[in-house]
Amino acid sequence: MDHEHPMLFDEVAKAAIPIISTFNSQDVANTVNAFSKMDHPHPMLFDEVAKAAIPIINTFKSQSLSNTVNAFAKMDHQHPMLFDEVAKAAIPVIDTFNSQHLSNTVNAFAKMDHQHPILFDEVAKAAIPVIDTFNSQHLSNTVNAFAKMDHQCPILFDEVANAAFPIIDTFDSQGLAITVNAFAKMDHQHPMLFDEVAKAAIPIITAIPIISTFKPQELANIVNAYAKMDHQHPTLFDEVAKAAIPIINTFNSQHLANTVNAFAKMDHQHPILFEEVAKAAIPIINTFESQHLSNTVSAIARMRQDSDSCRAVYSAIADTIKSNHHCLKEASDIALSAIAYAFLKGGHVDDELLELIGIEVSVRGAELSLGTQGWGNLAKAFMNYKSPVADKVFELLFRSFLEQVDKSDEHLLESIADVYNAVLAGEHFNDVPPDFLLELTKLAMEYSNDARMEDVRDILFGATRVDIRGDPLQRELYTTYRPLFELYRKDMSPYCRDSINETYQYLGLS
Repeated sequence: MDHEHPMLFDEVAKAAIPIISTFNSQDVANTVNAFSKMDHPHPMLFDEVAKAAIPIINTFKSQSLSNTVNAFAKMDHQHPMLFDEVAKAAIPVIDTFNSQHLSNTVNAFAKMDHQHPILFDEVAKAAIPVIDTFNSQHLSNTVNAFAKMDHQCPILFDEVANAAFPIIDTFDSQGLAITVNAFAKMDHQHPMLFDEVAKAAIPIITAIPIISTFKPQELANIVNAYAKMDHQHPTLFDEVAKAAIPIINTFNSQHLANTVNAFAKMDHQHPILFEEVAKAAIPIINTFESQHLSNTVSAIARMRQDSDSCRAVYSAIADTIKSNHHCLKEASDIALSAIAYAFLKGGHVDDELLELIGIEVSVRGAELSLGTQGWGNLAKAFMNYKSPVADKVFELLFRSFLEQVDKSDEHLLESIADVYNAVLAGEHFNDVPPDFLLELTKLAMEYSNDARMEDVRDILFGATRVDIRGDPLQRELYTTYRPLFELYRKDMSPYCRDSINETYQYLGLS
């Protein structure tokens, strides 16, 4: 009946607590289930229920086990011992759980961040043979729980996708967003599922009013999932943008950042969306966590958005960081690098901001872990900034970059080119250790087959500053890159092209 009566629930709790030990398994489960359904907190009652349940846990049937942990999770009531005992009792009888019990059980464990890998394995085993009995909510909640707990089970995810296809039109907006988000979080590729979800989502997204269909979090999550999986669907992105713009002021900082970040990752241009996100972001910029600041400014820079509002975002973010240094202290290593590079790429160089980022980088020192791309971005950001702090950043680069090279990184040569150009064409040319340059040059030659025009330009233009007459390795570099220079020279600026060409003539390689 869903009839609110808080006083009644308080009195029931008072009466129940002294006699809770007389409750059987169903009584226990039904009691907490009722309190959770009415969202009526009563921590003392829940603690007493747990105490009463544990000694008789083996008398609980599947529904009672599932309902009990589900109620504790809904009320966010932590009781690790109860959850462990429920798992122990559930595993031997897991085949008696129906789809709802299986889904609710793992969902409860995930909500409470309660790790129990064996239970999750057993739930997966039990779920797969009966997956066709799962409705849309059970399917989405199950994969969501596995994703939240980072519990790999590729077969289960494939079977959930297969079961979802015939009933995809029964998924609501939350179910669609949760499902693709779970697949993305687990990096589980399933292009057909993503296409079907897009087909089902678009009519819901375009429904009026949007606020009663897709919520801001769901709009942000759905494009974020497609971007994570690099799954192109321009129509879906256009419809999400259309739906988001009228309700953009209901988006919080994470939704705003994730939305533009997804559009940027997919290189999906939508200037009006970016303009509206910028307008919505500026008044609440102090609510942005460091990662949201990084994602937002990086997206605006990557998509070269240059409206008045987008330009104002750079100033707002810089002012926020300058007035609250804690922003940088809580930022990830990658976020530090990304913010510095975004300001450079967006043409909003701010020496005071760079100095603050450089100080934080220096404080982290040898612990800094940026990977090749992160170091490449940081080197580019600081290449024309000279100060004791900037010198320290490059000292760290010279010590750490080669150690952190990831040869499986598809952007490896791009990062090598960024570093090569930054250390040779910037203000820190005289600080480059010969051994570092030697190893960097070897890497540039080893991965030359992956070169884009920008990489060829940055490497060869950087190398124009080095006296290479007596250096066979530098001569070999120019020889290796000669066919690539001929291929891309027409796309380079006249200044870069002429400088590189002069070096080839100087070497007698033209």
